[in-house]
Amino acid sequence: MSVLYFYVPADSVSDIVDCGIKLSQWYDRELDFGEPHGRRKALRALINPWDDPGKSRDPAYRCIRLELDAAECRVGDADLYRMGLSEPSLMARYLRTLVPLSEYRFGTFRNPECLVFTSILPDQIEVTGKVQDTPVLFENSETLYLGNLLESIEQERQDSGNTLVYAYCRYLESMGGMRRIENRDLGLTVFVEPETDAYIVTRTP
Repeated sequence: MSVLYFYVPADSVSDIVDCGIKLSQWYDRELDFGEPHGRRKALRALINPWDDPGKSRDPAYRCIRLELDAAECRVGDADLYRMGLSEPSLMARYLRTLVPLSEYRFGTFRNPECLVFTSILPDQIEVTGKVQDTPVLFENSETLYLGNLLESIEQERQDSGNTLVYAYCRYLESMGGMRRIENRDLGLTVFVEPETDAYIVTRTP
């Protein structure tokens, strides 16, 4: 069994604990998987309770913990889904990249969501306390995703973060926050902050 999290209105907690979560009532979306599965209703749960910062801080919602069969759940990229609502190619990519919960590697998606395709019984539900009762292994999925991405870039470039610093300074330059002085012969770039005269030196990628 796998642990997932689901936010519900605080005034619904008692009914949910007694009666469970009916998919027909609580489903978040209906997706078309084509043949042979067709259209299926799904509710959206979370792998990490802090992945919904709005509801996690809102006293109008309570977080409940679900213990479900991982084989019955699929993890998707919530960012692709939201953008896919207006861009069909991204929705197709969202459906194509859904993976069984049992096969999901933490940090693969910036904003993962877990789709549950069945109703949830009362004995699979527990109301969490303020600290969510069960320890989570990372702050939130976005932090883990970005950390993995930065590590991957560093492993590929092996330049002690030089490329990342250079890219960040070029971004600041595009916003008017840095002035760039580049010497191709030396392979060096100096970025100067106009307001403070502070500077950063990087190798030119």
